[in-house]
Amino acid sequence: AATGSSSDDTANTTSETTSDSAKALKSGTALVLAGGNYVIDSADDSVHSNGDVSVRDGCVLTASSGDDGIHADGTLSVSGGTITISKSYEGLEGETIDISGGTIHITASDDGLNAAGGSDSTTAGGPGTAAGTSSDGETPQLTISGGTLYVNASGDGLDSNGDLTVTGG
Repeated sequence: AATGSSSDDTANTTSETTSDSAKALKSGTALVLAGGNYVIDSADDSVHSNGDVSVRDGCVLTASSGDDGIHADGTLSVSGGTITISKSYEGLEGETIDISGGTIHITASDDGLNAAGGSDSTTAGGPGTAAGTSSDGETPQLTISGGTLYVNASGDGLDSNGDLTVTGG
């Protein structure tokens, strides 16, 4: 932006609105972690997607978060890899959480796993939302069919505002 007192300088002045994010890895649609070693210390979500998050074999994620360890507005699926969330408000959060593999260690000051639906700024089950549905009308679900899960939570270990199914792991 230009500074000065002449009227010619005001034509060069621009105004921009920016918003800093305190999220470490952020995606608007889908985020896939299919390999690599990630060490994250973030003020907000360590991993965040406005859509889906997928963690697969080969991924090693170590995170300390001021909010969610991993957050997906849509589906959060873990089919492999190693996830260690040493500090979080909620460890894993998504409208649908599907754990079919991997090794997960979570420490959370609220819920370890939370199938709630909606974005960070909406409250599942809020006014005008039927019980058992999220803010977008979908039924949240938490499914565990494999993997190894360790949860140390001050709130709920496993929390689903809809369906909860455990068939293995």
